[in-house]
Amino acid sequence: MDLSWSVAGSVAGSVAFIAAQVFLSARVLLRRSPLANAHAWLLVLWLLPLVGMGAYLLIGESRLGSMRRGKYADSERLLRAHADELWVSRERTWTGGYERFRALARLGSALCEAPPVEGNRLSLHADAARTLDAMIRDIDGAEKHVHLLSYIFHHRGRPLEVVAALERAAARGVQCRVALDGAGSRRFFSRGLARRLRKSGVEVVELLAVNPLRLLFRRLDLRNHRKVLVIDGRVAYCGSQNITDDAFRPKGPNGPGPWIDATVRVEGYAARALALVFLADWNSESLRPIRDPSAYLPELEASAPDEITSAVQILPSGPDGRPGAIQSAMVAAMYAAEQELIVTTPYFVPDATVLTALCTAASRGVEVTLILPKRNDAPLVDHAGRASYRVLLESGVRILRYEPGLLHAKTVSVDGKVALIGSANLDQRSFRINFECTLVVYDDTLASELRALQHAYADASEAIDAETWRTRSLASRLLDNAAALFSPIL
Repeated sequence: MDLSWSVAGSVAGSVAFIAAQVFLSARVLLRRSPLANAHAWLLVLWLLPLVGMGAYLLIGESRLGSMRRGKYADSERLLRAHADELWVSRERTWTGGYERFRALARLGSALCEAPPVEGNRLSLHADAARTLDAMIRDIDGAEKHVHLLSYIFHHRGRPLEVVAALERAAARGVQCRVALDGAGSRRFFSRGLARRLRKSGVEVVELLAVNPLRLLFRRLDLRNHRKVLVIDGRVAYCGSQNITDDAFRPKGPNGPGPWIDATVRVEGYAARALALVFLADWNSESLRPIRDPSAYLPELEASAPDEITSAVQILPSGPDGRPGAIQSAMVAAMYAAEQELIVTTPYFVPDATVLTALCTAASRGVEVTLILPKRNDAPLVDHAGRASYRVLLESGVRILRYEPGLLHAKTVSVDGKVALIGSANLDQRSFRINFECTLVVYDDTLASELRALQHAYADASEAIDAETWRTRSLASRLLDNAAALFSPIL
């Protein structure tokens, strides 16, 4: 009798287990996700069922949460009306340039409802210390408000000078708001820096807070990866640098570093577009949302007729309704290249779309250079990306590995005429899971500066030889290709 009950229980358990696999597999098949993602999840669910089912329940679907998604939608509707008035009625929308880049601008406008705007003065910052110096100067010069959005706000070192600058600004009556990702800035919150700022009058919000209860409503690893600073709606920063300094090592003192970043300082009309990005994120989480954004979108003086200014397009993307927007823009930029295409990213896990764009550009005679860090703080991601090197090299893409530090800059330059700089890596996490923000600059001057910076990265890198790579060890190839099987879900 006991044996029969044991057998029956075992059979029932097996049936329930298989039913759960079938149920989750059906969810994978019914979702509108890229085919490679579906293949990867089905592989995990059936080859590693216990691990796979647990992982799928945690991170398998881009659940933002109905309440948060509703807040984003409400905020977007509110801000869009102001954006239309700012960009269209005041005739600041850019319509110049080469036709192939106007097509890129139209794509960005369609995907993000944010056309490129004229009248911007730009400066490229490629040094962590100097970037922090410039940010602190601008915070100290703020008259009305400072809005800071970051994935990581480090809890020690020079970032504490930014904390002090925010305290000084609040003390003189400047409205200061800080929105930080709950995972990336967890030590900022746990070490009491958020409390310190709140005591000084700075409003601080934790974005996408990490706690077990939220697992019931949204995916655990949805993160706000944007890096945006806006001062008085007139000056803004956007790029890859978190609020960190040269000593930042998330993997410990022996981890890869220093982190090498690229950030753009914007003075002009695009600063207000970045202000809208901040306000949308702020309203999605804050208990004190901003209902009238007009106070944070001031009138700006028109540029002098003889002043050289740039056209800038702001492309935000994320699981709130714009997944894949930045990827589409990057791919379009790759297809627009005619002479030279240079890409830098720390995390390179291309899907078929990105891989085809890079290989096609090289095959039609474009000089394509991909610059990646030699040492990476995400080994599995690094191995997954390495699986694509052979096809890239055989197509004529030059792959360089930067040696002096962890190259964290996320940049694309096209023919020295268009530049893309922001927070998004060339991987599916940035393209479809994280909240990201990228600047597209339609300007020869800034694009040439970025190109020069990328060439400096190249000079400090070693090239991968195609023949040497093709004949690397069997163990290395197996490891890379095995990691690539999971690349759509990394």
